[in-house]
Amino acid sequence: MASDSFQNTVAYLVHEVTRLLDREFDQRMLPLGLTRAQWWVLASLYFEDGVMQTELARDLGFSKVALGGLLDRLEAKGWVERRPHPADRRANLVYRTAKVESLLATMKEVAEGINHDFIAALTPQEHKQLVTSLQTLKASLAAHQADRSGGT
Repeated sequence: MASDSFQNTVAYLVHEVTRLLDREFDQRMLPLGLTRAQWWVLASLYFEDGVMQTELARDLGFSKVALGGLLDRLEAKGWVERRPHPADRRANLVYRTAKVESLLATMKEVAEGINHDFIAALTPQEHKQLVTSLQTLKASLAAHQADRSGGT
């Protein structure tokens, strides 16, 4: 049946695994008072603090308006702050606050637990191969999109 073959495509399976992982993240982050979108903003700031708000929106795939609302809620909790860009009056830089550091440590522990549970069904060799394959696919898709958009 045609639908059976569709359900075995890489794109479909990656989407389904992502959907199930998202659900698992939601359930495990709920006690921390975090939505998935808030989690992604804070995780992004963990890796790159002081990023321009417009770049953060682009990198996370959020509209400027959607990210603005998320940042409003995160600021209300005291977890992030926006500061004016020193060279561009129209831009804001987004920083995590000291108050969020313990939450980030807990988020990291929860994420590591999810990852551990997620890969438990794989042998170490299968895990290594999966990571390698996903990195290859990610690079291929990124290159394809860069080519299509003129390298920007």
